[in-house]
Amino acid sequence: MTESTLKTVVVLDPETQGYKPAAHNLVASDAVDLAQKFSGENRKAKVLDQTERHRTSDPIKCRLCKQAAETADDHTQTADSVAS
Repeated sequence: MTESTLKTVVVLDPETQGYKPAAHNLVASDAVDLAQKFSGENRKAKVLDQTERHRTSDPIKCRLCKQAAETADDHTQTADSVAS
């Protein structure tokens, strides 16, 4: 697995209407599966590319995941966004 294939999943928080990290360091198929699981729960999720492996084990505490989640919105595609 190369670092360019790693993915982060962010999910929309209905209270803040902003995205929050849900998982990181995933292979594409696992990231898509997780996003579909959230979709099945009527929660909006996005799969984002990671430029490097995130060292923090908890995506909620991960600085890189927080930054990615902040840039993910419904109107702007970031360079890291691969699916919505």
